Amino acid sequence: MRRPSPDISIPSWQPPAQEDGFTLHLRLITPLFGGGYESREVDPVCIIRPATVRGHLRYWWRALYGGQFSNAKELFKAEAHLWGAAALEKHPATGKVRLQVTQVRSGGNTVTIDNFKPRGSPARVGPEAQYLLYPFQAQKQQNLPPAKGYRDVEFTLRVTFDKSLSPAQRQQVENTVKAWIAFGGIGGRTRRGCGALTVTKEQGRWLPPADVERRKQWFRQLLPAGEPPKPARLAHLSGARIVLGNPTGQADNVLHDLGSFWARFRKGHVGSKPYNPMEGGRWSDYRKALLRFYKQDGNTISLCKPFLGLPIVYQKFNTAPYAPTIESTETGRMASPVILKPLALANGQVCPMCVVLWAPLPTSIRIKPPDRQVKLVLPEQDPVLNDLKVKHPLEAVVKAAEAHWKTKAFGLGGG
Repeated sequence: MRRPSPDISIPSWQPPAQEDGFTLHLRLITPLFGGGYESREVDPVCIIRPATVRGHLRYWWRALYGGQFSNAKELFKAEAHLWGAAALEKHPATGKVRLQVTQVRSGGNTVTIDNFKPRGSPARVGPEAQYLLYPFQAQKQQNLPPAKGYRDVEFTLRVTFDKSLSPAQRQQVENTVKAWIAFGGIGGRTRRGCGALTVTKEQGRWLPPADVERRKQWFRQLLPAGEPPKPARLAHLSGARIVLGNPTGQADNVLHDLGSFWARFRKGHVGSKPYNPMEGGRWSDYRKALLRFYKQDGNTISLCKPFLGLPIVYQKFNTAPYAPTIESTETGRMASPVILKPLALANGQVCPMCVVLWAPLPTSIRIKPPDRQVKLVLPEQDPVLNDLKVKHPLEAVVKAAEAHWKTKAFGLGGG
């Protein structure tokens, strides 16, 4: 005997709740290298991971707003409230911002460092873009071919807010996304121009304008009011210095230009010294400091290049038998405070950008061999610093960039 059906009325259809947030249509203007589960490789299945994007956004949120907090505990609490944190017992620490990556398209177009050969004789123009991409070259000792990068990657990013977020916090998220597009990227080696981003819709909302003065104002409006912390507790955009070159339509040409600048600067062929890729470096670090340290020991060393990022691995030559590795005392690595990348503008053009972040400076380093921690100080006499009439290698970056692109730097946040 069949049971009678319960008398249940059919529910009326309700439209889904409207999500509060925004959607970006993003495209990479330089190849995506690295960022996958294998070193140097792109994940072919999940090219753009939401967790990776969230990590980038957390970093740029700290660079924008980290100076507002008096200590690390307050900073972590505010960051966890907005972006989430590791769950603890009875405390899930769920963030208030949701990210969804969809419609990832790569076109299957891959490149290697060999696709970025110099635009002239390497003996005359140097390695150009290949200087920035050297971590992705073939590793002959490990029998590894050149790493593959993905070109023309596009994806959609949907950012939604918890209803509890205040208008000020929502503006923080939007500013963070703008900073990520302008200063960062996706994948590996983003501080040297890889994985640089643009948007394919609403360019006027997300990208800096082409007009020079309006562009400066656009950058400054990203930052909260107030001076940068002194000394810097982490990498800050407040206090940063920016040099922008003339716009062009080709991101690859900009990458070559940036590589040429950085190869020249690392050799110290700046100021009155013309660039000659076949000549040695002009900094005092190796012959005046490291060789003396190797022969005489000591607890203090005067160097310039560790302020540009660590580690530094010297190569052994017949004329240079001492080939040390210089590392950060705390972690072995120190992210470079210098960002070199193509900047996408709202009118579709691209310009070279050099940024020197307001960041903590190393006070000690570890040199191997002999595997000893030593105090790091600036040299009193260095030919490159003297030529540029500056006291610090980060000031030298700004001065050399101004000369290279024939323009003036501008500052953010009163620093």
